[in-house]
Amino acid sequence: LKSCACNMARFLVGCLVFAWSAYSISLGAAEANNASLAAHGAAAVAQRRLWSQLKSSKGSGACAVPSGETWLLDADMRVETLTIHGVLEWDITKDGLELRAGYVLIELGGVLQIGTPEAPMDLRATIYIAKGRSFHPLVGKRFLATLDDGTVRIHGRRLERTWTLLARDTKAPEDQIFLKHDPKAMRWRVGDRVGLATTTRGESTIHRIKDISKPTNYRLSITGAEAGVDKARFEANGVAQSVIDGDPSTGWGSWCAPGCTGDEHWVSLGLGGPCYITRVGVKFDTSRYSPKYYVQVRSGQAGQWKTAATVTDGKDTRGKWRWIDVGADASEFRIKADWASMSTRGTEQRFAGIKVFEVEVYGRELDKGLPLVLHLDTPVKYLHMGGVREYRGRRFEMAGEVVNLERSVVITGDHDDFEESLEGLHTIMSGQGLFDVRYARVEYCGQRDKMGRYCMHLHYGKKCPDCILKGNAVFQSQQVGITVHGTHRSTVDSNVLWDTRAVGIYTEDGNEMDNTISNNAVICSVATRCSVPWLGKNGLNAGIYLIGMTNDVIGNHVAGWENGMWTPGSASGNGQGRATMKVCPQYLPFGTIRGNVMHDNQRFGLYLDNQFPRNLRRDSDGYVEDISQCNEFTHDGKDNGVVPANVVEDEFDWHNIFVGQYAMGDVSFLRYTGVNNAVSLYWKASKNFADGQSVHLRDSLFAQLPLDPYRQSKLGILGPSGPFTFLMKNVSFVGGSGSDGAAIHAGQHCGRVGAGGPCNVQYLLEKVDFTDMASSLRRINFGTDTLDAAGEVLPVFLSNDDSLGGHRSIVSQYLNGFDKVSGCSKAGAIWDNGYACDRAIRRLNVWSKDDLGQVTLSGPGYDVAPDVSTETPAGPLRGMNAGRMYWERMHKGYGAPVVVGERYTLSGAWKGGEAIELSDEVLQRSSAGADAIELDVKGGGCQVKASDRRDFIGPFGL
Repeated sequence: LKSCACNMARFLVGCLVFAWSAYSISLGAAEANNASLAAHGAAAVAQRRLWSQLKSSKGSGACAVPSGETWLLDADMRVETLTIHGVLEWDITKDGLELRAGYVLIELGGVLQIGTPEAPMDLRATIYIAKGRSFHPLVGKRFLATLDDGTVRIHGRRLERTWTLLARDTKAPEDQIFLKHDPKAMRWRVGDRVGLATTTRGESTIHRIKDISKPTNYRLSITGAEAGVDKARFEANGVAQSVIDGDPSTGWGSWCAPGCTGDEHWVSLGLGGPCYITRVGVKFDTSRYSPKYYVQVRSGQAGQWKTAATVTDGKDTRGKWRWIDVGADASEFRIKADWASMSTRGTEQRFAGIKVFEVEVYGRELDKGLPLVLHLDTPVKYLHMGGVREYRGRRFEMAGEVVNLERSVVITGDHDDFEESLEGLHTIMSGQGLFDVRYARVEYCGQRDKMGRYCMHLHYGKKCPDCILKGNAVFQSQQVGITVHGTHRSTVDSNVLWDTRAVGIYTEDGNEMDNTISNNAVICSVATRCSVPWLGKNGLNAGIYLIGMTNDVIGNHVAGWENGMWTPGSASGNGQGRATMKVCPQYLPFGTIRGNVMHDNQRFGLYLDNQFPRNLRRDSDGYVEDISQCNEFTHDGKDNGVVPANVVEDEFDWHNIFVGQYAMGDVSFLRYTGVNNAVSLYWKASKNFADGQSVHLRDSLFAQLPLDPYRQSKLGILGPSGPFTFLMKNVSFVGGSGSDGAAIHAGQHCGRVGAGGPCNVQYLLEKVDFTDMASSLRRINFGTDTLDAAGEVLPVFLSNDDSLGGHRSIVSQYLNGFDKVSGCSKAGAIWDNGYACDRAIRRLNVWSKDDLGQVTLSGPGYDVAPDVSTETPAGPLRGMNAGRMYWERMHKGYGAPVVVGERYTLSGAWKGGEAIELSDEVLQRSSAGADAIELDVKGGGCQVKASDRRDFIGPFGL
């Protein structure tokens, strides 16, 4: 502070000695800016000074606006540094003004004001932070910063929406895009730069708006297909509809033998109404093609076919897209082969006909009010999906984002060596001042590996409900886009972030609370571009990266990153910065997490990693009052999971590899939709809910749509393992393909690091619907990539309705002793060949701090000879079918399924101190019965009940 004070004194001596004189100010500029000064109270003084009249006496060195004065920036300012103790207000009537300095510092009650909500800066304004030697001991170099109680208020030209979605697919080389929202209503303009997010796990691209007008030529929807001959027995998927199914591997063929007339070789396509056709594209087979063919059109089913184009391609037709200019009105068109020319093709006999794989048509509809579209300066390079996909009665808005990167107010700077130096400018509010920045662009910003040097940074603002970052465009960062750090109740809303390397939006220390992060679009043009090491963090990259969990994250879209939204609680288990040892991010309760969309991220979409929110008391700065509250149990041994459970609502993830987490408890997914991810739910460990009533997965939908660009997608979920009940209620599975998968895989990675154990997890299914799932897929699967056979043997599936085909319980196919249990029998392949029972089967666990060697369970289900020869996909069975139980070293326990109401015997080399646990109370409530077994141990008997106390016993063992 002493150093800072000395610097300030030097600035004042250097540039604030000037003659006091009466300055005039134009009435127009004064009136336009009065609203902003009124908000400043004492800071707004009667004496106003025009920079245009001051600058000749100030020179280009270090300059300061003194306390008690108001300057109006009505001309360009170029100074070495600028320090504001009074008020610097921007003349919003002047277009193209620039403030250029090595840094801009606002402190000691100073105010920088550019526009107001009522009178925003609609004209161009630039703050240019230049390279140079200027340095500040607290905030470094090249910055726009406030210290202590400084204030920045920037209000650029308001956009009604800063981003929208594509309303229909756009394919290369198209140069016009249909939007979900009217571009003019959003206040977008010709000349604006827009970014198109990838929908193919590829590159997101930038274009300029060349025009905003109605479309003149676009891809028309084809509503149906018919053909002159349809002999599908000679063709693989050979029906006419194949030419419009979007699948280039299927097609229609006109094989006509015997009895060819020569008039069969056509396929007609309906347009659903009158259109003007500009061009038609057709892709023939390499050998079954027509060297000469016709494009014919007609209006209405009763109309006569008229030839609109005659095409003689010869051998150039083969295996390629051919585009034909048409220029005709039509409600239907067809491709008709010339029978005579087919005898000259020299590949196959004429009776083999032609084969057409795909047909497309461009033009415009004539009887519809067309929307305004964006005409781009350059054509798109890839497919960008838009609009709504419909599949089996469900609708999925798998649409790429279109973000507007243009703003009237720009904070920029030198960036000729941006990629080499890894440094740009940075902006920061430090201390309890105010940062209210709306509809500005901050570009070429962030300083790699320098702590706190981010593009936009709310730094230790404590409670700051008036700190608002809204509608901004953050473009090209070397280190983070927007950081909320030690600040609470701020708003980060409707911003667009493009190529903000390392992280898009960041809550830094872990104590951040009650901030609203909403409706932002966070795009990385190529995932590898943003996946950079930063501040000693390698591989920790995400569009939204939360250490502070108790914040509302609502309606955000993230695309093209390594990970979409990541909460790496365990990686920063003690917090960061000033919050170190004062918070426990892995155990912090969530805020509202609702309506976020993650797509086309290279690894995870939503990635909740390792989170177990607990009941914590926190002070006004977000610190945990007693760090022991972060423990798994209360002081009397009860579950310390948060009550009521946290909820992730209305999440929609598509085209990611994974969605989910490694380990998570006391968090419920509500109305989650996962479509065409490689794994739409990834989960390795969890627990029973402390509130006793929440459900892990409720009112949710998993789908795999055909003909999707992401070919590696699958339908199934990889569910957790461990001694608890995983609850699924009102969950549907739709679509799918192949024959080697399943909808629900139980017990993922059991026995491996990070997974739950022992492996006898219980899956309770209620109103789980497999009706619209591919019949070739299994409904359930026991074990996925487990350490040993226990993961294939010990899980149990349960239901009290028809979710399991009317079965009450299903155990593994390797437990052949259950074939002898009354009410049990072998189930089919869709149930993973398990044994289905009409009786209640529950988990039994024995907890021991020591490895007791083999423990044997005798009783119903285990009265068979030990099988030591069978190899499961995860390893030898080792006699587990006969009740042999093995110690799970990470969680220190044994496990096996048992039949409720039966008597069992446990034998082993007991040492004392072991604990025995049966099932879970939530299952007992769901079955309206008393879950209990009779158990003989060491010659004595007792009843073990699901309602028994289990103080200090959790899903992770002793």
